[in-house]
Amino acid sequence: RLMGVFEEGRAQEDFANGIRLTVQAVLQSPFFLYHVEDGEPADGVGDLVALDDYALASRLSYFLWNTMPDDTLFAAAASGELATASGLSGQLDRLLADPRSEEAIASFHLQWMGVDDMTAVDKDPSLFPTFSVALVEAMQKETADFAEYVIRRGDGRLETLLTASFSIIDGPLFDLYGVERPADHDPQQPVELDPTERAGLLTHASILAKSSHADQTSPIHRGVIVRENLLCHPLPLPPDDANDVAPDPSPDSTTRERFEEHTANPTCAGCHALIDPIGFGMENYDALGIYRTTEGDFPVDATGVLTGTDVDGPFDGAVELAGKLAQSDIVRGCVTNQWFVFAFGRQPSFEDNCTTNLINEAFAASDYNIRELLVRLVSTDAFRYRSLGGGQ
Repeated sequence: RLMGVFEEGRAQEDFANGIRLTVQAVLQSPFFLYHVEDGEPADGVGDLVALDDYALASRLSYFLWNTMPDDTLFAAAASGELATASGLSGQLDRLLADPRSEEAIASFHLQWMGVDDMTAVDKDPSLFPTFSVALVEAMQKETADFAEYVIRRGDGRLETLLTASFSIIDGPLFDLYGVERPADHDPQQPVELDPTERAGLLTHASILAKSSHADQTSPIHRGVIVRENLLCHPLPLPPDDANDVAPDPSPDSTTRERFEEHTANPTCAGCHALIDPIGFGMENYDALGIYRTTEGDFPVDATGVLTGTDVDGPFDGAVELAGKLAQSDIVRGCVTNQWFVFAFGRQPSFEDNCTTNLINEAFAASDYNIRELLVRLVSTDAFRYRSLGGGQ
């Protein structure tokens, strides 16, 4: 068919036109634009197609390496090894152990925490003279490297991701976190931070800076991250007439006081009652993510409240908040959901309930080890089959 396109293009003009039309045809082909997963209809399972071994190899490789299978994975497909759940999980272990999985693990966590694009982060240089592009890059790299370390080289546990008092930092982050750079510092090894100030992902400077304004923090944005990204609780859009402009900073009041007045409107109270009390509990960090106990001449009030969860109640500061979230079954289920979306490129449907339940059970049995969650995910029918209707 491509030769036919080439001949038509050459007949119209010349050889170069034939090549040009051929390249255009290739780039528009579904076989170029999509991962085409062939297979055979599965007996007794409705409209599902059992993916063949090579389609499974591609699905696994693009999930964890974001590229085509290597020779070993192709050999596993040729031998029929991938036809079994144990064969798939064995190859997943191998792919995870390979450095090529670092990019996928980083990509997941940067997207999950909303810091995959940090280009919009900007700060008022008169208020934050240490702000720079290099600092922003170091912030994002910390979150990527920390997640990679915990999952590939550490204990793999969700609790560690959410509560660890260490991180993988380098460059200007030592000053930002108020930590002395070790003489023998290895930028790929963990550095201990103050456990009263830092606890896992939520206290990373990347997340705190991204969820702040140029001249002040944003309890609303920080609360939304917890509510939507960690609790999987989607919030409705604000009313059309809502005032979404942050109150101007003032030396006569704290951010908390200004935002409490800003969101006192009864029309806004429904959503803000779920958001703001969480964000207020993160006020110990300024708009760069630097830990603080005072704001101007006023002491910081970092007390907060969780509502509408399975770990409801008051907390004091982000470290205590992280500890509560790490014990939440809602958060654990949300993490399963987030990895499902990352692996399949779609939200789970009602028909996926059995799959997500099985993943959650295996996740719990492993003491919430992310590596085991991924092993169970690729062992499910959702990973090994696709729908004739076009879905996963």
